[in-house]
Amino acid sequence: MKFYSKKLIELKNADIHLHYANNAGRGKNNVTVTIVKPGTLRPALTKFYFDNPNVIESFLVSGWKGNVSVPTDTIKQYGGLK
Repeated sequence: MKFYSKKLIELKNADIHLHYANNAGRGKNNVTVTIVKPGTLRPALTKFYFDNPNVIESFLVSGWKGNVSVPTDTIKQYGGLK
Protein backbone atom coordinates (compact mmCIF):
# COMPACT_ATOMS: atom_id res chain seq x y z
CA MET A 1 0.00 0.00 0.00
CA LYS A 2 1.44 3.38 -0.95
CA PHE A 3 1.64 6.36 1.41
CA TYR A 4 2.83 9.89 0.77
CA SER A 5 4.86 11.82 3.36
CA LYS A 6 3.36 9.94 6.30
CA LYS A 7 5.28 9.54 9.55
CA LEU A 8 2.62 7.59 11.45
CA ILE A 9 0.16 5.03 10.09
CA GLU A 10 -2.47 3.84 12.55
CA LEU A 11 -3.60 0.25 12.26
CA LYS A 12 -6.23 -1.55 14.33
CA ASN A 13 -3.73 -3.63 16.34
CA ALA A 14 -0.49 -1.64 15.93
CA ASP A 15 1.03 1.59 14.63
CA ILE A 16 3.61 1.98 11.90
CA HIS A 17 6.30 4.63 12.29
CA LEU A 18 8.17 5.70 9.14
CA HIS A 19 11.63 7.27 9.20
CA TYR A 20 13.00 8.56 5.90
CA ALA A 21 16.75 8.62 5.22
CA ASN A 22 18.15 12.09 4.67
CA ASN A 23 21.05 10.98 2.50
CA ALA A 24 20.80 10.66 -1.26
CA GLY A 25 22.13 7.56 -2.91
CA ARG A 26 21.23 5.19 -0.10
CA GLY A 27 19.61 2.94 -2.66
CA LYS A 28 16.60 0.72 -2.32
CA ASN A 29 16.41 0.63 1.50
CA ASN A 30 16.01 4.25 2.49
CA VAL A 31 12.88 4.15 4.67
CA THR A 32 12.79 2.43 8.05
CA VAL A 33 9.40 0.90 8.89
CA THR A 34 8.94 0.24 12.60
CA ILE A 35 5.84 -1.54 13.84
CA VAL A 36 5.00 -0.67 17.44
CA LYS A 37 2.21 -1.17 19.94
CA PRO A 38 -0.70 1.28 19.48
CA GLY A 39 -0.19 4.69 21.04
CA THR A 40 3.63 4.52 21.15
CA LEU A 41 5.21 7.92 20.62
CA ARG A 42 7.37 8.21 17.50
CA PRO A 43 10.93 9.28 18.37
CA ALA A 44 12.86 11.61 16.08
CA LEU A 45 15.57 9.02 15.40
CA THR A 46 15.41 5.25 14.96
CA LYS A 47 18.28 4.74 17.40
CA PHE A 48 15.85 5.59 20.21
CA TYR A 49 13.92 2.37 19.48
CA PHE A 50 16.86 0.30 20.76
CA ASP A 51 15.64 -1.92 23.63
CA ASN A 52 12.15 -0.36 23.48
CA PRO A 53 9.63 -3.01 24.62
CA ASN A 54 6.90 -1.46 22.44
CA VAL A 55 8.68 -2.36 19.19
CA ILE A 56 7.15 -5.39 17.47
CA GLU A 57 9.33 -5.45 14.35
CA SER A 58 11.38 -3.24 12.07
CA PHE A 59 12.49 -3.48 8.44
CA LEU A 60 13.64 -1.35 5.50
CA VAL A 61 11.76 -0.49 2.31
CA SER A 62 12.35 1.88 -0.56
CA GLY A 63 10.85 5.34 -0.88
CA TRP A 64 11.15 8.15 -3.37
CA LYS A 65 10.23 11.83 -2.90
CA GLY A 66 7.96 11.06 0.05
CA ASN A 67 6.28 8.02 -1.53
CA VAL A 68 6.74 4.80 0.38
CA SER A 69 5.23 1.35 -0.12
CA VAL A 70 4.40 -0.66 2.98
CA PRO A 71 3.65 -4.32 2.19
CA THR A 72 -0.11 -4.94 2.14
CA ASP A 73 0.41 -8.25 3.95
CA THR A 74 2.00 -6.37 6.85
CA ILE A 75 -0.99 -4.03 7.08
CA LYS A 76 -3.40 -6.99 7.01
CA GLN A 77 -1.35 -8.86 9.62
CA TYR A 78 -2.01 -6.06 12.13
CA GLY A 79 -5.73 -5.65 11.45
CA GLY A 80 -5.77 -3.18 8.58
CA LEU A 81 -6.04 0.59 8.59
CA LYS A 82 -8.04 2.36 11.28
